[in-house]
Amino acid sequence: MFPETITIRKETYEIIDEHLTEKQLKAFLRDNPYGVYALVNEDLDNDDQMMTTFLVLHNGDFEDNVILYDVSRQVHTTVTTELYFLAKGYVEFIDVGKVDRYPIKLYKRKDIYENI
Repeated sequence: MFPETITIRKETYEIIDEHLTEKQLKAFLRDNPYGVYALVNEDLDNDDQMMTTFLVLHNGDFEDNVILYDVSRQVHTTVTTELYFLAKGYVEFIDVGKVDRYPIKLYKRKDIYENI
């Protein structure tokens, strides 16, 4: 469902296959600012995949929250979610009382791949 690598601005990012706990994920995001992207598959009903690419932003001031900054479809929009959901492998979107859960995969810059 998700590609092994993605390319953004001529840099290669590799999928993070290892399961990370919330604590490990928080530390990884803190140690690699602007080095982690996420792909979200927003179309689970059809064979066609609708992937959205986000830059994953985290700061100690965010506590257990993460900002997903859209760099592909609705450029410059943001989604705030919790580390808990990212660690579980999905992201929730709430729209008029309806909750949609979409699978999410994280990608890290190839040159920091060995740092997990």
